[in-house]
Amino acid sequence: MKRTFKYTRILLALALMTTLIAACSSNNNGNKTGEPSPTTGAGNASESSESAEDAMKEPYALTMALPIFGAVPADMKLVEAEINKLTQEKLNTTVTILPLSIGSYDQQMNLMTSSGEKLDLMFTFGIGSKYATDAISGKLLPIDPLLEKHGQGIVEAIGAEYMESARVNGQIYGVPTMHSFASQPAVFMRKDLVEKHNIDVDAIHSLNDLDNVFKTIKDNEPGVVPIASGLSKTMDFYRSYDKLGDGNGVLPGFDNDLKLVNWYESDEYAQLLNKMHNWFKEGYVNKDAATTKTNTADLLKANKAFSYITMNKPEIRAQEERLIGQELVVANLDIDAYAVTTDVIVGLWGIAQQSESPERVMKFLELMYTDKDLVNLIIWGIEGKHYVNVSDNVIKYPEGVDISTVGYTMNALTTSNPFIAYTFEGQDPKLGQSVMEFNGAANKSKALGFSFNPSNVQNELTAITNVTNRYKSVLETGSVAPDSVLKEFITQLKAAGMDKVIEEKQKQLDAWAASK
Repeated sequence: MKRTFKYTRILLALALMTTLIAACSSNNNGNKTGEPSPTTGAGNASESSESAEDAMKEPYALTMALPIFGAVPADMKLVEAEINKLTQEKLNTTVTILPLSIGSYDQQMNLMTSSGEKLDLMFTFGIGSKYATDAISGKLLPIDPLLEKHGQGIVEAIGAEYMESARVNGQIYGVPTMHSFASQPAVFMRKDLVEKHNIDVDAIHSLNDLDNVFKTIKDNEPGVVPIASGLSKTMDFYRSYDKLGDGNGVLPGFDNDLKLVNWYESDEYAQLLNKMHNWFKEGYVNKDAATTKTNTADLLKANKAFSYITMNKPEIRAQEERLIGQELVVANLDIDAYAVTTDVIVGLWGIAQQSESPERVMKFLELMYTDKDLVNLIIWGIEGKHYVNVSDNVIKYPEGVDISTVGYTMNALTTSNPFIAYTFEGQDPKLGQSVMEFNGAANKSKALGFSFNPSNVQNELTAITNVTNRYKSVLETGSVAPDSVLKEFITQLKAAGMDKVIEEKQKQLDAWAASK
C-alpha cells in the first residue's frame, strides 16, 4: 500500500444557524452517561457536577470514524489494540476505529449522524463548505467549553489565532489537523532532469521564468511534458488573493481593505489564462489536462512529466518526494506566503452530535494532539513491525519492508499532530520546529478567521458550480483560446447569480470585521 502524504489543498468554513444549534441542544444529544452535553452551554459542558466526575470514572468505548484513501491497512486492528492499551491506562477508554472509504465517507457520515448510530469522533473536511455544513446541520457539537476545560494543549499546539479559523458563527466545532498554515506558490521539479540540463533554479521567480525551462524539457525529453496538470492544476495554487473558501468573491492581495472582487473579471485572471494557453499551444502541458483524473505527482512518478506547481511549505517537499519516489527541486514563485482560513482548516476532528460522552472524547482529542506515544501509533503503527528506530527520534522501515509492503499506513491529511511524532529517515528531524516557526512568522490574510454562511444564496451557488464545472477546467489548463470563452464564462456566471453571492459575502465580511 502506498503511504499518501499529500494534503488536499482547497477549502472553506461556513457559518452557523443558531436555531439548528438550539434544536440540537433541546434533545441533549442522546446523552446516556450523565455527562453534560456541550450544546447546553459552557457551564454544563464542564466537569463541575458530581455526576460528571462519576461518569468519567466509568469505562467508555469510543468510536472514531476515519476516512481511508485506498485499501484499509491490513494491520489496522493490530494498531487499534495497541492504541487501546494506552487509552485504557490514561483515560479508562477503548477506541474502535471505523475505517470508511473516502469515496463513500460523506454518505456514511450522513447515515450515521441521522440515525444516531454509535459515533463519537469524526473527521470532516474544510474543502468547500463541508465543515461548516456539518456544524450547521447539527452533526458536530460546539466545543468551546470543552476546549477550555480539557483542550488547552490543543490550543497551544495549533495557536490561539489559528484556532479562530475553526469558528462558525462564533463557535468552534472542530480541531484543525496540525500542519503549516501558510503557503507560497512554487514549482516542484525533478532533480535528475534539473541537473541533467543544468537548469538555473535560482533564476526562477515567476511563471515567465519557466518558459525557457519548459522549452528545454520539451526539446530534449520526448514523452515528458514540462508541466503536469491533472486533478490539481497550476491556477489552483498560483494565486495572489484570499479565495475566502469557494473563490466566488475574493480578496486581492490578501487585504484590499476587505473589499471583494469577482476574480474571473479581473485583468490578472485574463492574463493568467493567456499564459496557460500559450503553454498548452507549445506542448508544455499534457493534452488531456482538462479531463484527466490523474494526480500530478503520479505523472512525475511515471516519468511522464517534469514539474508541477503547488503550494510550498516546510513539510511539503519531503512528503512529495516520498510520494513520487525521487528527489525534487523547489523554486518559490513571486507571491509571498500567506495564511488564509481555508489553508488552516484543511481537515478537522470534531465530536459527533450523538456522542454519549463528549468530555471523554475531548480528553482523547487532547491526547491525539499532545501525546507522542499515541501519535506515533496512529501515524507509524507498531515498533518492530511497521518501523524500527534509527535513533531517538528517527525511524525507518524494518528490513525487507518498504512503502508498498508495510502493513500499516495513515494518510497525512487525517493525522492530528505529526510534528511531535518520529521523523522518517531522510526527512528533516527539525521539521516540527520549522513548521512552528513558519506558522508564527507567516503573513496573515486580513480575513483570516472569516467564514462565509451560504444559506441565503444556496440556489445561486449551485448554479455557479454548474457553470464553473463547464468552463474552468478547459480555460485554466489552457485547452481553449480564452478570449471568447472567458467572456461567455463571465456572462454565464452573472446569469447564475455571482453578483448576488459576492454582495452577500461582502455583507457578512463587513459584519465580521465590525464585530472584531
